[in-house]
Amino acid sequence: PHVFERVRANGQVIELLGRALPGGGYVTSYSDITDYKRVERELREVNETLEQRVELRTREAEAAQQSKTRFLAAISHDVLQPLHAARLFASALNEGGDAEEQRRLASRMDASLRAAEELLDGLLDISRLDAGVLQPTLSDFDAADLLRELHAQYAPTAAQRNLDLRVHAPSSVPVHSDRRMLRRALQNFIGNAVRYAQAGGVLLAARPRGDGFSLEVWDTGPGIPTNHLEQIFEEFHRFDQPGERGQRGLGLGLSICQRISSVLDHPLQVRSEVGRGSVFSIRVPRASAPLTAAPPQRMAMDSHDASLHGLRVLCVDNDPEILAGMRALLGRWGVDVTCASTVDDALLLGREHPEVLLVDYHLHDRLDGLDTLDALRVECGDVPGALLTADGSDALKRSARLRGYRVLTKPIKPASLRAFLASVRAEVAPPNP
Repeated sequence: PHVFERVRANGQVIELLGRALPGGGYVTSYSDITDYKRVERELREVNETLEQRVELRTREAEAAQQSKTRFLAAISHDVLQPLHAARLFASALNEGGDAEEQRRLASRMDASLRAAEELLDGLLDISRLDAGVLQPTLSDFDAADLLRELHAQYAPTAAQRNLDLRVHAPSSVPVHSDRRMLRRALQNFIGNAVRYAQAGGVLLAARPRGDGFSLEVWDTGPGIPTNHLEQIFEEFHRFDQPGERGQRGLGLGLSICQRISSVLDHPLQVRSEVGRGSVFSIRVPRASAPLTAAPPQRMAMDSHDASLHGLRVLCVDNDPEILAGMRALLGRWGVDVTCASTVDDALLLGREHPEVLLVDYHLHDRLDGLDTLDALRVECGDVPGALLTADGSDALKRSARLRGYRVLTKPIKPASLRAFLASVRAEVAPPNP
């Protein structure tokens, strides 16, 4: 048979099928195969697209494997470096020496461990952001208050380094964002600025830009060459410029900022001039409605100046080293500490009516930390409690908040722990006559 296809002007496809008849003659049939040809064309396109997608995914997988190899090599070095330094300082401390030398070595060891802690915190943030565990909780709030809080947080460090830390913002900066994520991004900007600016100052600014605000951190640091501006957002990439006292960043902060920017859909921008300084900014949309005035917060007492002497605290953890460390730290603050390594021991000690409960989440016992806190409250009343955990998932934090407990994420910063205890002491302390 002879087969011929004809495409008409309106797109219709006609198939002509002709064949000779046995006794002579010729017959031709006409069939509308438009739908068939459309399906055939779509299948061909799907197949071509599938091949392209497979090729793209293969390249992505190969790139991810190479990135993972570089990542593991970098993290092995960056985690081991501060731990190795801390071990050397600890060994030197064990050798003895005068009190001033011991204080100096202890300070250096603390700085090394703090660097390792910050690195692990950064890695946890990156893994949660990449895995989609950290989901934004968007709300309207005043970013001017946030800038003032960050100013108060970093002012002591800036003053220690003879830097002028200032805030330049309108009295109210109503924005729509996730306050916690936005704070973390700004903290990374400010931390870098304070670390690398060896003279001059750091400015925290909020400027109206179209339908939103640009939250900016200006510094008088060494500046970043133009060819490095794109690379600084990569993990473990650090412009080779040590800060004061030879300190260097961990190469994770700006990578975290970029991920937060992507999750929140808040564009990042960086401008820099070598020898003059840098400006890092994040663009945040304006609040969708006028902000309602927040009720004034009761300022009971400064957390760091509050006396914790005699505060009865029950610590529950299955790790004896952690309990020993908590006993040593809290004891120096004048806290009356009791420790339990099992749930049953904790319930027995609960009869002594502690004023605060500090309970680890992973107890490897018949109850986890949250259920242990509930059981202790049944035993000793409605006592303030905090859950200590390395699991920073939003689900666990929500569960703890619903039960009325504070979450302190490991590794716990002594300042955060002291602030929590001081807030409890302020609530239970009798009013001044």
